[in-house]
Amino acid sequence: MLRILPPFTPNIGKRLVKSPKIYLRDTGILHALLRIDSFDDLLGHPALGASWETVVLENVMAALSGWDAFFYRTAAGAEIDLVLTRGKRKLAVECKASAAYSAAN
Repeated sequence: MLRILPPFTPNIGKRLVKSPKIYLRDTGILHALLRIDSFDDLLGHPALGASWETVVLENVMAALSGWDAFFYRTAAGAEIDLVLTRGKRKLAVECKASAAYSAAN
């Protein structure tokens, strides 16, 4: 039911957040607990970003099941939502919910 995502703490000289992030893995249950009854309700709700982040996280982790998952956040607020590692390889995933489409340059 819950996913506990530990922090990624590489050996660098930055102050990092060291407490884990906790996700309610089933967004249907999340929406029911928050009394979000429709997609329109979700679009106007402050939990939209967290809900979208959970959907992305669960789908990426299902597709890349052999990877170890973390998040990265500095004390100053810089953040990567999902850091995946496998051996020496690392992938960073950032999740943003927006009402308007924006193509990356």
